[in-house]
Amino acid sequence: MINTKKAPRRELAFHCTGCLKEDLAKIEAAHRAGTLGTTGNWTPGENLDHIAVMWEFALDGFPPEAKVAFPIRLIARLMKGSMTSGKTLPAGFKIPQNAAYMLPRPKCSFEDGLGRLRKVLDRLDRGEQMTQKSPAFGSMTHDEWMRLHLGHAQLHLGFLQVG
Repeated sequence: MINTKKAPRRELAFHCTGCLKEDLAKIEAAHRAGTLGTTGNWTPGENLDHIAVMWEFALDGFPPEAKVAFPIRLIARLMKGSMTSGKTLPAGFKIPQNAAYMLPRPKCSFEDGLGRLRKVLDRLDRGEQMTQKSPAFGSMTHDEWMRLHLGHAQLHLGFLQVG
């Protein structure tokens, strides 16, 4: 198991879905060239799938089991400003067992993960809004969701090495 807090990552800064799509094109080119690697614990496909599923929750809603204990909600709401700043989210967070719904599909192929992520980005580009309530942060605007997800994508795509 890799300590993702210390694993090398690419430094990324996405300001919009267009920036993210540009990086996805680089990642796809590296995959086709056979030069795509990862410095984290998930495969490239799993990283892409995980990013996509989190965006889907903000668009479509979280599953009923997505409950966050009151003390964690308090802490999360205190951190909401930094988490929705657009900065890369911190590495090393372990998804708790009761939040398995946030995990990627095991052994998700690169093509399936990329396709799922592109599909959700296309929904956003067509004007769909992320309006669902976060189990941790509470009510969020579309712009807050966007900054949170772009920072989350920066974290996970940073583990993918394109050269």
